[in-house]
Amino acid sequence: MRLPVEWIREYVAVGADAEALAERLTMAGLEVEETEASEAGAVLNVKVTPNRGDCLSVIGIARELSALHALPLTSPQAPPSSPDLPPVPVDIETPEDCPRYAARLVRGVRPVESPGWMRRRLLAAGMRPIGAIVDVTNYVMLEMGQPLHAFDFDRLRGGRIVVRRARPGEHLTTLDGVQREPGPEQLLICDAERPVAVAGVMGGVETEIGVRTQTMLLESAHFSRLSVRRSARSLGLHTEASYRFERTVDPEGVVAAADRACALIEQIGAGTPDPGVSDVYPMRHVPSTLSVRPARVSAMLGFRVSDARVAETLRRLGFAVEGPSLMVVVPSWRPDVQREIDLVEEVGRVIGYDEVPERLPAGGTTQGGDSAWGRFADRLRDVLVGVGLQEIVSHSLLAPTRLEDPRTGGQRLPIRSALSAELSGLRRSLLPGLVEAAACNARRGQGPLALFEVGAVFHRGDACYEERPRVAALLSGPTAPTAWQREARQASADFYMAAGLVQHLAQRLGVDEVALEPGDDPRLHPGRRARALLGGQALGWVGELHPGVRDDAGLRERTVAFELDAEALMAASDRRGPCRALSPYQAVSRDLAPRVATDLPFARVRAAVEQALSEVVEWWGLTDLFEGTPLPEGTRSLTLSFRLRAPDRTLSEAEVLEQMGRLREALERSCGATFAA
Repeated sequence: MRLPVEWIREYVAVGADAEALAERLTMAGLEVEETEASEAGAVLNVKVTPNRGDCLSVIGIARELSALHALPLTSPQAPPSSPDLPPVPVDIETPEDCPRYAARLVRGVRPVESPGWMRRRLLAAGMRPIGAIVDVTNYVMLEMGQPLHAFDFDRLRGGRIVVRRARPGEHLTTLDGVQREPGPEQLLICDAERPVAVAGVMGGVETEIGVRTQTMLLESAHFSRLSVRRSARSLGLHTEASYRFERTVDPEGVVAAADRACALIEQIGAGTPDPGVSDVYPMRHVPSTLSVRPARVSAMLGFRVSDARVAETLRRLGFAVEGPSLMVVVPSWRPDVQREIDLVEEVGRVIGYDEVPERLPAGGTTQGGDSAWGRFADRLRDVLVGVGLQEIVSHSLLAPTRLEDPRTGGQRLPIRSALSAELSGLRRSLLPGLVEAAACNARRGQGPLALFEVGAVFHRGDACYEERPRVAALLSGPTAPTAWQREARQASADFYMAAGLVQHLAQRLGVDEVALEPGDDPRLHPGRRARALLGGQALGWVGELHPGVRDDAGLRERTVAFELDAEALMAASDRRGPCRALSPYQAVSRDLAPRVATDLPFARVRAAVEQALSEVVEWWGLTDLFEGTPLPEGTRSLTLSFRLRAPDRTLSEAEVLEQMGRLREALERSCGATFAA
């Protein structure tokens, strides 16, 4: 916000130059980003935080300087209006959205130019002069922080004002020439028949002030900041007025601002105000009272502050301080002050943080560290980076997409008042982010595409919302760049590579119970998809993207992916048992070659083997697979290799034969396996 220094000095007689004022305001929490020169003299460009709407005006900054320099503050003067002569009827149907509405009439409106001093100040503040009436409303808004709006009174049907929410089918053309259809939650200013303005945001063209305007109705109101924010966001319309209403506007300054504007209009000869004001105030502001303890102030600031100094500092900011116990009445323009600690901050920043003594910190120190989840996430990253994948971090907000599991569509969490359709809900899967990143890189000719992400997904549970960490990876196309020592065309990543990554990840985390079984995820290729299980419970999925899904995403190459519940993996990893000492005794290796049906899932073979294992089997795995002549059609031969070793002795041939016999019997019984004679 840009404000001329000479305008500020009109209300507080600070003698310091612009640079010194900027330094003092910045040290008090109102950052002055730069000082500029203009026809109106030096200009302060102040960055106001969202909680300090009271400082979005000349008076607000002057009040701060008055407190910081212990100088008296004056206010804009204007003849007061009379509430006994209300010029127009005003009805407020939703007082919670509009606690106060004031209106004054100005007759004999003349299309004159605003005076040079006013135009210079407006230009210095970054506003273009338009005409006397509009310039006065902008001038008072900059001066007092109260947005105003002027209606052509003769074009208000019924000569009345109604403040209400929009009704079905209503529309309004705003001053920017856009026809809008406000929603039922939006607050409107209406005449007796139709909407004439979006409350706190922008007026309508049908009641705009023009060269033929004879009588003007000047609006000065206090709107709920939530109501104005809702209207501005839903309409995509943000104005100087909505900017101020969304932060805070002093409800007690409504009539004073209207009086100040009417005085200026009369002063520059743009019209003659009626003396009365329609001031409808259904929800009066009730000042809050807080107690502040000087001992608490001293403890928090780190140096002693006397009772008298605390009281004097707060009074300079406009707070009323009563009694020896320092009961503080918060002024109407400071709704951000709600607790004792807020008062402590006010005292500290006005006294000056440079009074805080320099001393070394005392007391014990603690050694920080990452959380258990943070350490586990780093382990996940280490494993996946170790096999050549690159990490991405995608947005957790996204639009509905085919890349999310359609079977969980009802669990989507939409965002209320989303900034755009592309950011309208929380993600339920990490896959959309991975696919988008892969497609973006593929379009730019980048590769190999091997990506992973560790992040949270969100679901609507039975009784509450759930946020669960996931780990997911995606590989698209060849996994190694073309080089002279390799084949000209590298093979694309396939289902077995993705499944191998899952098994490698589980092995590196010490999770032995991960198994795969045929899946039914519609996003994946029907013959190349699997469910990942951990101890019989769902852990995630792995597979190749369905060709239709892949083509829609813009990926030309075969694409495989997996997504696992990282929280379940962490819990299983924590259950890992203690390390065992290596056996000093010799190991024995044996193979079994069962012949099974080609349509028999390997999961059944695995289950049969694991049921027959004893503690002397140190390791086992599928090491070969054969189909074709001389095997009968519909049969394949598996080579299962076993390594046997006991921790306390050398295994005898009888013990080895007994174990292998149990395995053979289990395969015959559970899988229908046969063995060559």
